[in-house]
Amino acid sequence: RYSPSFTAADLSVKPFHSTPFFISSVSLPRSFLNFYLFPPRRLLPSLHPTSLSLYAFATIAAMPGEIKSTSTRHRRAEEVIGGNTEAIKTLRDLITFPWRLLPCDAKRLGVKFGRGVLLHGSPGTGKTSLVRAVVEECGAILTIISPNTVHSAHVGESERNLREAFSEASSHAALGKSSVIFIDEIDVLCPRQDSRRLIASQLRFLMDSNKATSSTPGVVVVASTNRVDAIDPALRRNGRFDVEIEVTVPNEKERLQILELYTKKIPRDSRDLEFIAASCNGYVGADLEALCRKAIESAIKRSKNTNKDVNDSSLTMKDWKSARSLVQPSITRGITVEVPKVTWKDIGGLKDVKTKLEKAIEWPIKYPDAFSRLGITPVRGILLHGPPGCSKTTLAKAAANAANVPFFSLSGAELFSMYVGEGESLLREIFRKARLAGKSIIFFDEADVVAGKRGDSSSGSAAVGERLLSTLLTEMDGLEEAKGVLVLAATNRPYAIDAALMRPGRFDQILYVPPPDLEGRVEILNVHTRRMQLGSDVDLRRLAEDTEFFTGAELEGLCKEVGIVALRENMDATVVFDRHFQIVKNSLKPALTADVIDSYSSFRRTSSRVLPKIDQEHRDG
Repeated sequence: RYSPSFTAADLSVKPFHSTPFFISSVSLPRSFLNFYLFPPRRLLPSLHPTSLSLYAFATIAAMPGEIKSTSTRHRRAEEVIGGNTEAIKTLRDLITFPWRLLPCDAKRLGVKFGRGVLLHGSPGTGKTSLVRAVVEECGAILTIISPNTVHSAHVGESERNLREAFSEASSHAALGKSSVIFIDEIDVLCPRQDSRRLIASQLRFLMDSNKATSSTPGVVVVASTNRVDAIDPALRRNGRFDVEIEVTVPNEKERLQILELYTKKIPRDSRDLEFIAASCNGYVGADLEALCRKAIESAIKRSKNTNKDVNDSSLTMKDWKSARSLVQPSITRGITVEVPKVTWKDIGGLKDVKTKLEKAIEWPIKYPDAFSRLGITPVRGILLHGPPGCSKTTLAKAAANAANVPFFSLSGAELFSMYVGEGESLLREIFRKARLAGKSIIFFDEADVVAGKRGDSSSGSAAVGERLLSTLLTEMDGLEEAKGVLVLAATNRPYAIDAALMRPGRFDQILYVPPPDLEGRVEILNVHTRRMQLGSDVDLRRLAEDTEFFTGAELEGLCKEVGIVALRENMDATVVFDRHFQIVKNSLKPALTADVIDSYSSFRRTSSRVLPKIDQEHRDG
């Protein structure tokens, strides 16, 4: 039955009530294997596990001349791919555990081995690579099934291809070899709304047949998908795919492992790797591989441009930044997402609001250990309210830039669709991708459109709004399990927001963004005239005093219009004078009045919730 020389890779010999030890890749004589390691199945019940295992070890030790190393050990899966430690461990145990028990022991103890594993996760997270790495480590034989290899135009041929794959894997298992079937993109082969019922039915039959002998080592079936809800539900019950494993987006530590793996052959600064790992929120394994490839290409091009030997290339931060500009996280494709270029310096005034946003958004990211040590739960939602044009949206973008996290932006108009349920689906997808990205900000502009009070109207649009609100409430409650996702919303109609959103746990903080005061207007004018050459007669403070009730947006518009007036006067003009400012100021009228500001202030007094003030001394302590 066996060839004259048999190679056993990472052979496990398990003494009774002891831990396994391994014989790494040895060549053993046929006569020895036939009796001691692979006795006929009918003799197994009569052999005591202790004598079998110990005698095998003693015999090997007594015959050193007949043992010859043939190869190095198989690499552990953790050395081949980074991250997903729990998924690797679960899959490894499922493949190897049945071979650690003798059939008589499994039968006596009533052990039933699991035979099916479903891996699910976003595209590019490394599901296929994970299976290959674990199977290689375990020395198992891998049979791959994909839609391309199964589907056929001829009637009955698709099912026959499926049967042949299972038959081949079963024959390997019958010869005492670990065998794994990997079904890639099972949602395509066996979708929930299945137009190919015969394939799904055939797969269920084959898996049930494989389960019939589940007290003995057999074939392990592993399937992968990035749309777990699109699979035929009958396949997800116990007895078929017993275990479901989510292959997650890597965290910072796992990203560092992956970056080290893909750059191990080129010199690089470990501090640069740590910085890139920390800043690549939402990048999956495939994205990080592409990022490393582009960074290495940049380093090689730089070496060639400077006439240096390519073999002396090394990665610098410039190479990483070049690669970052080309490679974006794949999980955010199809949705508007950015890390805004707006900074705190681009916003004049509003120092108090900036400080509160910094504490709520930046502190949990910069000082996570301090929050964990004191048992503080970071803020999950912040509502910015105030008159139109007072920089609420700009504040949200600057906060995302300062925290260096992805910024998912949505407006009410994007969520209202002529198709029923499409807005709710988009809302759920935004939250799903934000959770996958890890630390991120979801920003709702015109939040009163999405989160308006229920029951105010009986129109069709009101019904859509209520469905959107229910979805938003559900998703915000689901953020309790997500780490680092913050919901920011802005509105100039705070009294129209549904009360269910205004409680702590959803919008933990309600911040009033007021129109700029005198000092704020001076700062805003300075920000928007910093690229202009001002005449000696221009007094920005006096101009700020003359523009009471002007919002930040109106002051920005004033500065832009001043430049246009100067060009109308002289197309070659390089300097802007006070007369240009006066012409524009006299033509503008502020939209705000004292009564409007009082109405916002009244809502602020009854609803604002902010962090208590913490002075610098206490913060440093």
